[in-house]
Amino acid sequence: AINSGNSGGPLFNMKGEVVGITTAKYSGTSSSGATIEGIGFAIPIDDVYGMLEDLRDYGYITGAYLGIMVRDVDDIGQSYGLPAGAFVEEVTEGYAAQKAGVLQGDIIVELGGYKVSCLSDLSRALRKFRPGDSTSITVSRNGRQVYLTVVLDEKPQEELSQSQQEPAILMPGDEGFEDWYDEFIRRYYGG
Repeated sequence: AINSGNSGGPLFNMKGEVVGITTAKYSGTSSSGATIEGIGFAIPIDDVYGMLEDLRDYGYITGAYLGIMVRDVDDIGQSYGLPAGAFVEEVTEGYAAQKAGVLQGDIIVELGGYKVSCLSDLSRALRKFRPGDSTSITVSRNGRQVYLTVVLDEKPQEELSQSQQEPAILMPGDEGFEDWYDEFIRRYYGG
């Protein structure tokens, strides 16, 4: 159970082990009038350890960065034969993806051995790496799979400070939350 006001608090499993840090709790009423309770959001403890190491080593939270804007390949795209993945809308010049040869219109289907079927998968895969790591990236380009090697950049500090200072004014379930969250993830993880 997650009590109101517990954002930022530890999330325990039944053994009393900390398994995450609570970030938000959803409660409300559905369109049918049913009360919704018990849906919580948390940062996994493995991610927290990485953040703590960054704070200790650098004084700020760093992150692996591709330098792209992506969106999910939706059901309609998949019905036309596009693979599930992260569709590259924009490639920022001078960053890892551009240097590796990722092109606008590519669909990222794998990063570093981790399957990518949506934006969330890409963000999770990026969290497994540190800036400067070299890894593989597989894209679908014009119906063919292209295998590239990418050396991940460090997230630019101006983007880090902007995303870390942005106030969280929308909550899960609020109108516009999904759009805000998708944009936040794109900017924060560069994926």
